[in-house]
Order: sequence, then structure tokens, then C-alpha cells
Amino acid sequence: MIRPPEVDRVAVTTVVDNYIDSLRRDEKIARRFGHAQARKMPDLRAEHGLGHLVETTRGGETTRIAFDFGFSPDAYTHNARELGLDAATVDALALSHGHQDHFGGLLGWLRVHRRSMKRELAFYGHADHYRPRWNQRPGGEPVYIGKLDAFDVERWDVRVEDVREPTLLPGGALLSGEMHEIEPFEAIPASLRVEREGVLEQDTFIGEQTLLLNLRGRGLVVVTSCSHRGIVGICRHAARVTGVEKIHAVIGGFHLSGLDDARVTRVVDAFRSLGADWIVPQHCTGLEAIIALATRLPEEVVFASTGTTFVFGG
Repeated sequence: MIRPPEVDRVAVTTVVDNYIDSLRRDEKIARRFGHAQARKMPDLRAEHGLGHLVETTRGGETTRIAFDFGFSPDAYTHNARELGLDAATVDALALSHGHQDHFGGLLGWLRVHRRSMKRELAFYGHADHYRPRWNQRPGGEPVYIGKLDAFDVERWDVRVEDVREPTLLPGGALLSGEMHEIEPFEAIPASLRVEREGVLEQDTFIGEQTLLLNLRGRGLVVVTSCSHRGIVGICRHAARVTGVEKIHAVIGGFHLSGLDDARVTRVVDAFRSLGADWIVPQHCTGLEAIIALATRLPEEVVFASTGTTFVFGG
């Protein structure tokens, strides 16, 4: 167990997500990037992907971690520029898992910005991230969905770190490490496949990482990705590995798109039992699941939009 140090403030800027709503106003913990902030019609790009910039403040020190990078080579780079995010201030890079809709923008961003970034820079992931991924529906042909090569990251003079156990990052953030427990009702879709030694197997996502932050006096901020191993299990794993039982906020993709209402209900009930104060469903959560969550937990749910910064504490 590693209890991450308390931080005073966490700001999660959604650089890439599936949705954009430039007319949406600030609400609750959400600070929107709209006409007033951009001083023009905002020029942001949405895509099937997710990418965040996570900023933590502890005392007088601020640390920034780029966590996931969207799908396409240029959307993360374009949006970060539009949002005024400075690559030179980024202290670390981290990847949740090896699907292209999360790593696709990484190499393009490094190509544009590596010279201006900090000389000593690490990329945190897991060896499992670098395997070929496929999607195969019952009775259908397998569809290739990408592969990241660790060498392609290293050649930008970035140190690649293999995270298997819970690992502290700069600024007090904790990467979850391998999660071995799965809630019985949170089965991984059988269509998701990984290639090992030329053979397609059920993907277990054993290397999937979650970013955990311990907000002073309020509990954990859980920044997830696609939650393939189950968002409820991920939250419970976060409490186990940190020793912090209270979940203050959960933000990310919950991988509920296309799943039945019974699964969504179990997730809603679990969030209630965890006492989550804020829930920000994104990306692969699915519109039906987002509507269900917002209907059943109207005070806790905050809608996402590309370019929004979610501020916790401070």
C-alpha cells in the first residue's frame, strides 16, 4: 500500500474527448472553454478518444502530467495549443492502456514539442501496452485497432518506465499499477482481443493504469481511461492501494456504452456506497449510460466537454 501525499488542488483539463459543447456554461466543478475564454469562436476538435492534462498543486508547487493523448496524431496537439497549454511545463507523461484512441496523439505531440519540453522526461506505462490490439465481434473478422511501440517513444529521448506496482509520480500522483481483482458483474467484453506470440486472446488489460490523487481533507480523485476492468473495481482497487477509503471524484470513460441497464444500475449503486461527491462520465461511457447516471445521481454528475477543466479543491 502506498498512501499518496495530500495535495491542495487538482485540475483535470480534458484536452480530447468524444464531445464538444462550446456554449455550455461553467457549472459545479466545471470551467468551460467558450467564446469568452477563447476571445473568438473556439476551435477545438472532438474525436473518439480521451486525453487529459492533470495539474496538481501542493503548497507552492504545481506539477503537470499528460495522461492519455486521444486518437489522432494531431487533435491533442491542436487542442492543447488552442487551450494555451504549455508543453514546456509538463513534468511527466503517462498512458492508461494500449488502445489507439488513447495513445494516438502521443507521437505527434512529441514531434511538435519535444525540443521545448523538459530535458529529463519519463513516460509511464506497462509492458502490456505495447502489444497489437484487435476487436473481433462474434462470427466476424478481427479488426486491427493499433499498437504502440516503446522504441517510438524512447527515440524522442524519453525514458520509458514499466509500472507494475503502484508508483508515485512527480507531484504526488499515484499510478495504480496492475489490478488483479475484478467485480463479478464487470466482465470485460469478449470482443476485445490482444495478440500474443501471433495468437489472438481475450484481452485482460492487466496493465491498465489509473491516476490517483489524494485531495487534502476530501479523498481520492480517480482519473480513469476506459475502465475495461470495471469502474467499480477500479475505485475499490484505488481505495485498497492507497488506504484512502473516501472517493471524492471519478472522471473518465466508464466503458458502459452498449451495456444493459442492470450493469449501469450496479455502477450507480456502487457510486452511492462509495459516497463519490463528483462523477464525470466521458468517452466510452455511452450516451444512454450518461443519461442514466445523470438521472439517478443528478447532484453528483457533471457533463463533460472537450476543453473543460474540472477543478477539485483549492
